[in-house]
Amino acid sequence: MKNLSTTFLFFACMTCFSQEVQKRQIPPAQIDAIFSQWDTPDKAGIAVGILSDGETIYTKGYGLANLEHKIPISTETRFHIGDLAKEFTVYALLLLEERGRLSLQDDIRKYIPDLVPFPHHISIEQLIHHTSGLNNHEVSKALAGWNSEDVYTKKQAYAMVGNQTRSLVNSGNVQRHSDAGFMILEDLIAQIVKMSYADFITKEIFEPLGMTNSVFDTQGAVIVNKAQGYFTQEDGFANSNFNHTHTIVSDVYATVGDMCLWAKELGNPKMGTEQMVKKFDSMSVVNEKSVEKTNTALYTGGHRFWDFRGVDKLYHIEVAGGYASKLIRYPDYDLAIVVMGNDGAYNGYAATAASELYIEDFLNPMSNESAEIISKKLSKKQLALFEGNYWDATNYSTRKIHMANDTLRYFRGPGNESALVPLTKDSFKMIARGEVNVRFDAKAVPMKMSVTVGEDIFHSIAYDANASWTKNLGVFTGNYFAADLGTSYSLSIDQGKLVLVHPRLEPVQLNPRIPDVFTGDRRHFTSLAFKRDTNGNVTGFQLATSGVANIWFQKEITQNQNLTKTK
Repeated sequence: MKNLSTTFLFFACMTCFSQEVQKRQIPPAQIDAIFSQWDTPDKAGIAVGILSDGETIYTKGYGLANLEHKIPISTETRFHIGDLAKEFTVYALLLLEERGRLSLQDDIRKYIPDLVPFPHHISIEQLIHHTSGLNNHEVSKALAGWNSEDVYTKKQAYAMVGNQTRSLVNSGNVQRHSDAGFMILEDLIAQIVKMSYADFITKEIFEPLGMTNSVFDTQGAVIVNKAQGYFTQEDGFANSNFNHTHTIVSDVYATVGDMCLWAKELGNPKMGTEQMVKKFDSMSVVNEKSVEKTNTALYTGGHRFWDFRGVDKLYHIEVAGGYASKLIRYPDYDLAIVVMGNDGAYNGYAATAASELYIEDFLNPMSNESAEIISKKLSKKQLALFEGNYWDATNYSTRKIHMANDTLRYFRGPGNESALVPLTKDSFKMIARGEVNVRFDAKAVPMKMSVTVGEDIFHSIAYDANASWTKNLGVFTGNYFAADLGTSYSLSIDQGKLVLVHPRLEPVQLNPRIPDVFTGDRRHFTSLAFKRDTNGNVTGFQLATSGVANIWFQKEITQNQNLTKTK
C-alpha cells in the first residue's frame, strides 16, 4: 500500500508539473484585440496563423486583400513571402545532403563549372551563411542605375557578379547578405536534381507537407486568391507595382495556414530529419566559428535570434513590394506565429505581442531599469560639452547628441531618440530596453563617443559639418567611373552642396562627416570616402553601404589635366 501511495503521489506531482509548464489558453477575443488596427472594412490588412504543440489553433484574416473589388482577407488569401522563401532553399540543400547528393562544404563550381572565375574557393555553406564575399546584386544594380521597375534578367545579374570578382573579399570571413548567393544556390539545386528549382521545392517540400496553397510566381502567372500589395499614402493607399525580375526563382505566394505547416515541420520533422532541423537551427559560421548568439545573429536557415525576455525567439522578416511577413518560432515551447500583411508596413511587432500571450508565464518580468539608476547631477554647462554630431566610421552611421529640458538625448532620427542619464561626469546610461551605456572622451580631439551594448562597443568621433576642409568642395567635382558596376557618376556643386548625379537616378546630396568622407541623403550612399595622391589631388572614392563591399570609383582625368601631366 505504501508503494501504491508513493506511485500515486509521483504521478500526481508529474500531473501538477505538466499543468504548470503548459502554455496559456488564449480566447480568440484577445488575439483579435492585438490585430484590431487591421480589422477594418476599407483598408489593406493582415492574416494571422498560430501553431501550438504541433497543431494550427488559430487562423484569421483582417481587412481587405483587394481594395478595388472590396475582397476581404481570409485564411485562403495568398501573400508574397519574399525572403522567407530562402528557408525552403536551405532546407532543400539539407535534404540533398541527407540523401548523399552533395556536401555543404563542396565548392559551388563542382556543380556549376561554367560559373564566373571567382578568385577563391566558395562553398555551398558559405553561400547559405552569406560569407561568400559576393556583393548583394540587388544593391549593386541600384547603384549601377537600375530602377526597381526595370526588367533585370538572370543573365545580367550573373554579368554583374562577374564584374565584381576582382574586388571580392576572401570568402568565409565576412558576413554580408547577398541575394546573388541564393540565385546561384537555386541554379545549383536545379543542376543536381535535373529539374527546375520550383518543381523540386513543390515536389519535395510543399506536397509532402500539404502546403497546397503555396505557389511560385516564375512567369507572372495568374495566382488565385492573391492579395494585392499596397503602400499607405496621406489620402489612402497606392498600388504596389511589384516587379519580379526573376533573378531569384523563389517568388513564393503562401497562406498563413501553409506557413504554419512549414513551422510544424521545423518543430517536429516528418519529411526531413531531426538532424536536418538541428543544422537548420544552428548559428551561421564565420571564420570557421559559429557566430555569437546575440540579438539579430543569423542562423543557417536565414532566420535570426532574439533573446525575448529570457526566451529564445527565432524569427524571419520580409517587408517589400507592398507586402510584409514575419514568422516567429519558439522551439522550446513548440509555438509559432505567422503574420502576413498587404499594407506595405512592418507588422511583426503584433506577432510578438500575440506570442507573448501564450508564453507569458515563462518570460522574465518586465523591469523598470530607469528606476534603479543612481544618477549624478551635472550642470547644463557640463552636459552641453557633449552636444554635437558623431560619425561611426565602421558602421557608417551618424548620431546626434543634443540637450532638451535639461536632459542629454541620443538622437538616431526623427521620432527615434533616447534620454541619457549621467552616471559620472562623462558616462551615461541610455533609457532603452537592454543595457546600453554611453561614454565620452572630452580630452580627445576630435571628441570620441563609445556606445556599449552588451559585449559590443561602437566607436564614433565628433565632426563639424562646417569645418575648414568643407570650404573647398571644388576639389571633389568631376566624373567618376566604377568598373565593378560599369557605370559613371558626376559630382558638381549646387547651392553650396556636393551633388552626385547619375542619368537614371535622383541626385544625391552629399553631407560632410570627417575629413574627405561624406554620406548621401539617399539609400545605398551611406559612406563615400575620397582618396588623394601624394600631391593631395583627389583620385577617387570608395562607396560603402549595407550589402556591398567598398566599390571603387576612379576619378576620370580631364583633357586639361592630361596636358598638364604631359608638360
